Amino acid sequence: MCQQYKTEASMIKHNIVFIGLDTHKSFTEMAYIEDQRGAKSTHLGKILSNKTAFKKLGRQLQSK
Repeated sequence: MCQQYKTEASMIKHNIVFIGLDTHKSFTEMAYIEDQRGAKSTHLGKILSNKTAFKKLGRQLQSK
């Protein structure tokens, strides 16, 4: 049983993603970079500055 726990614990993957937001009244520019040596930033584009758009962004970034 102890070995099973170690296997499950080793499968857990922790990612750190830094998110950059340039906010304006009507839109927000977005970019992110992963916490890895030599990682390149990725520009995600523009979204509307509203709650629905930010929720969608959050769901997209959960998979990173």
